[in-house]
Parts: sequence; C-alpha cells; structure tokens
Amino acid sequence: MGSSAPKILLIYIPCHSDYQRALETAVKIRTQFAEIQEVSIKNTFVIKVHISVNGVKIPAEHYHELEKSADFLNYFSDPLGGDTNINQGFLKALEIKPDYFWILSANEFLVDGSINYLLKIFVENNQSDLYVTNSMNRSTTYQTSNVFIDIPSGSGYGLISSVIYNFKKTRSSFSAGPRFGWTGWGQLAVLQTACNTLGSLKVTEFPDRYIYQKPFTDVGSGSEKTEYEFVRRTYAHSFFGMPILIFALFGRNTKIRNRVLFAWIKKNWFKMRYFKKGAQGEPDPLQPQFDSRWIQQLAGLILSVSGPIVSFLGLTGSVFSFEKVRKSKLLIFVKRKFF
Repeated sequence: MGSSAPKILLIYIPCHSDYQRALETAVKIRTQFAEIQEVSIKNTFVIKVHISVNGVKIPAEHYHELEKSADFLNYFSDPLGGDTNINQGFLKALEIKPDYFWILSANEFLVDGSINYLLKIFVENNQSDLYVTNSMNRSTTYQTSNVFIDIPSGSGYGLISSVIYNFKKTRSSFSAGPRFGWTGWGQLAVLQTACNTLGSLKVTEFPDRYIYQKPFTDVGSGSEKTEYEFVRRTYAHSFFGMPILIFALFGRNTKIRNRVLFAWIKKNWFKMRYFKKGAQGEPDPLQPQFDSRWIQQLAGLILSVSGPIVSFLGLTGSVFSFEKVRKSKLLIFVKRKFF
C-alpha cells in the first residue's frame, strides 16, 4: 500500500508597508520546518506560504526577495485596504484546497519551535474543526455554537493569527469572509457562519505563547500621531463594524441577536465616543472609499433598535466621553459592579 499524500498547511500573510516583516516571517517558517527532527511530522506535512502585499510601492530587488521566499505572491501597488487583503486569503484557500489554512499577520513574531508545535497539534487533534490560541495558558478541546458569547475567556477568535482552519470541515463558510469583509470582521463572519452551518464547531485551543509573541500596534515609523489618535482613526471602522456584523449574522433570530449585542455593548459602551470622533474625522481625499462615518451611523441605528438597555448604553457612550477617564476609580467601580 502506498503512503498517503502529505497534508498541506497554507499560510497566508497579508501585509502593507510591513512587507519586509512578512518576508522575515516566511523565511522563519521555512527554517523552522527544515529544522524539525521528527521524521513522522516532517513527512506528513508540506507548508505553502502566500504573501499578499497591497498599497505600497516595492523596489524591484525587494519584489524578487518576496518572490523567492513565497510559493505564491500577490502584489497590488494600489490600496485595497487591510480587510480586503486579509479576506482574499479565504479565496486563495478555496483555490489551493489545503488541509489546513492559517492567516498570519506580519505583525506577529513566531517563537522558536512554533511550526513544529502547531503541526503536532494537527496530528494529535485531526478531527477538530478549528485550532485557536488563547492567552490563559489553556490546552483543551471543546464545542461551541457561538463564537461571540459561547467561548472561554482569553480566546483569540477576533485576531486573525489566532485561528487555524481545518479546511475540509470549514471550507463551505469561507465565502463569508469576502462577503462581510467590509465590516472589518470577515474572519468572525466565517467562524459564525461555520457554526450556523455545522451546528457547532469542535475547537482545539492552546497557549498563544507557544506560537507567537504578543501582537503590537504598528503606528508607522516617524509617525507624528500618538498611538491614542492612531488607534481612534484606524480602528473606528472595525469597532462600529462589529454590531453591524452581529445584526447581519443573527438577523433572523432577534433573541440571540440582542443577546450578542448586549454582550458587546456591555464591554464597549464607554469607547463609543472615542471611536465616534475617529469616524467623524476627514477622510483621505484620495481614498474616500475608506471613510468610516457611514458605518458609525449605521451601527448607531442598529444599537437603537436592539433592546432598551443596548440602546441606552449605546446612546450614553456616544454622547459622553469616558475614554480619557477609563482608569478612574469611579468608572472602574461602575464597570465591575454593573458590567
């Protein structure tokens, strides 16, 4: 009897001006795989790396380096936006049809031995639908039917690098990524659509420290903006995109929809005005398609019709500025006592 074909792990690395970090990550992946000593692991897997660069001009010599380091390379000098670039990965996976699929941010730094550790997880838990990191040092397997509220604390579902997909089990939901990418949460759309389709997902979780160092906010070299202002402007779109995504995914089940929206607003009401100001700033006149104001207004309408408590917290958070006093003893007491 002939040996079975090796299983493919497709690693998709979307990037922008940080494309050199993507290059370094690709090289590290190759090096770590080459250093694996266990023959049974090494012969079981093949790793394919796809780098996708958008919105930046790349010198010819850097382009050739990227080409050498990756099995697949996409290069768009025009700005697609980070969400579009990320969610193209799901389409590439549908084209390649790997056994496992991982979208890996260029901002993550892989720790030594991470690839070997991950491949062992696949071997030992090959019936799982998802493989998800957590920040609480847990190693376990569980079932979930809702990735917004039916998950353990510290789970990394909202971080693209935290989730690896068993492709054959979740592929039917991959088209939800591009369809809902405009909310800023294409990955969560894929995950919840998979829950809705399959009824529940079998998830194997493991500590993130075995895979990568903690992610960081890249404000860009030489940026004059403080991180406070950078985060407000850059992430306003995805902040207000979350209630829109929830509304869309649970549009036919008002009870669950309002429950999930309540869980979200309970943790985020005091950030509303902070991000509202970010959304109302003037957009880049050369890139009006990335204006966040419309999505902020739509999120406000959704919260206003999602139950009296959700509506009240959404309105209160939008009118009063709590972000700068978020560490005050009074606000901390209120959040702990009531939320």
